[in-house]
Amino acid sequence: PGRFVQHMDFNHFRTIGMRRSVEEGVTSRFVTGERIQALLKETPNLRTFGATEYMDSALTLNVLNELFLRGSPSRGRGRPSRGSEVVVDDINDEEEDRERRQDCKDLEAVDLTGCISAVFVSALTEFVNMHILPSLDGQSNGCKDRDRRERGHSSQSVAFAREEPLKFPGLQRLCLRGVKSIQPHILTPFVLAFPSLTHLDLSGTRVTPELLAALGDSSAKLRSLALARCILLTGESIKNFLIHAPAAARIEELALYGDRTFPSPLSTEDLGDIFSLAPCFTSGELTYLDLSSAPITKELLHDVCRPQPKLRSLGLSYIPDLELGVIAQFISSKAVNVEVLTLISTSPELDWCTVGAGRGAPRSSALQASIALHSQVVGPLCTLPYTSILSTTPIMPQARTRLHVIELSVPALTGLGAGAGTWKIIRSKGGRGWYVDTASGWVGGELKRELPGDHPLRKEMERLADANGNVSSGVGWHARKMEVLHGYGMLGREDGLYGAVSFAYQG
Repeated sequence: PGRFVQHMDFNHFRTIGMRRSVEEGVTSRFVTGERIQALLKETPNLRTFGATEYMDSALTLNVLNELFLRGSPSRGRGRPSRGSEVVVDDINDEEEDRERRQDCKDLEAVDLTGCISAVFVSALTEFVNMHILPSLDGQSNGCKDRDRRERGHSSQSVAFAREEPLKFPGLQRLCLRGVKSIQPHILTPFVLAFPSLTHLDLSGTRVTPELLAALGDSSAKLRSLALARCILLTGESIKNFLIHAPAAARIEELALYGDRTFPSPLSTEDLGDIFSLAPCFTSGELTYLDLSSAPITKELLHDVCRPQPKLRSLGLSYIPDLELGVIAQFISSKAVNVEVLTLISTSPELDWCTVGAGRGAPRSSALQASIALHSQVVGPLCTLPYTSILSTTPIMPQARTRLHVIELSVPALTGLGAGAGTWKIIRSKGGRGWYVDTASGWVGGELKRELPGDHPLRKEMERLADANGNVSSGVGWHARKMEVLHGYGMLGREDGLYGAVSFAYQG
């Protein structure tokens, strides 16, 4: 039956609450490298694989070989040079394993969110050294041992094959979010070994400016890119990549999220160049954008940034000096299709909570913050206009924008109390929360407002608001993690541990 399996993930696997002792967790693990390897051997048509921090100790070298060496690499198409089939055998595999992998399909997507165990880090390091990185004498590590196993191939063919590193042309979507234990000298060649990437999440990793520069010159055609909280990146490297890299020209989803702990490295000058010159901004094709903690100004939004008619989810958190009126004017004039807006710790009008000892008094009160939010954002952008009852022609009033979800900080949500009218607070399973118009939703391919009280969608939204955070991990908006296993990107929905990373965790 394994030939029918195309998707495998451990998103919902955990041993918490199973009354297992510490000793049992060490000596009698449910998920082991041997079991995963056995499963992978029986699933030749597997296309997507997802791992988590709860089982990353089972990601051994043998498992990585079974994952990445199947399909094209074992058929000799992983290297562009002739004779490439000479060097794709793993030193520990039998010949029948290589022949079996030749009949397997290439993986299309891999999700390794949060995998940081010593076993995984060691296995990935060994995998990269063995199959991707060349040694000082021009041979990849392990080639000398494999030479002794090769028969019937000339030394000239072997040397020619080793000039090119192993590539994995079948994989299109890769998520390494939070894989912070992988050092740059391993992360860089690993990412560059996938020349056909369309979705890439490197948030919270040790990605360097050198990796961005090399990725920009690769054959990748990125549609979705996440570089949130990457402490080694510089504003200059991000700017050059977005403006000059062919791989970045078609980006539709861009996450450059930063917060107070790891703020954005972009400067105001960098943002000006990106807004005016980067193809992904000038094309107007962006659907998801997060520039939280970037030093965005009124002039950049109104005078430099081009209209973004397809933008649906916009992140502008941790920008304390950006006024609500400026944001509202930008959405109403250049991004009317935005449905979700994040404003955590943004704007002086919403900064009402106590700043802290030695940092001054709050710039606003809870009442003033609520009034400002409704008068400058909710009212102008989300409210249906009044129509005259004396009109003889039927008029279907429409709000000026599609905005119906606003993410706010916990103190700001607390200050809103029970909400106003149909606007309610929906909290995630973790620390995030949103101010939501529960009477708005997509019905029949159209965003409709003022849904009747007995409408199923409105009843469900009100139930989520009443739950006060006692919801599943997949409840939320404006994901912080890219969905890669099904290819939905930053606008995708996930649950389980992936959903918690996307919607629940505040950091």
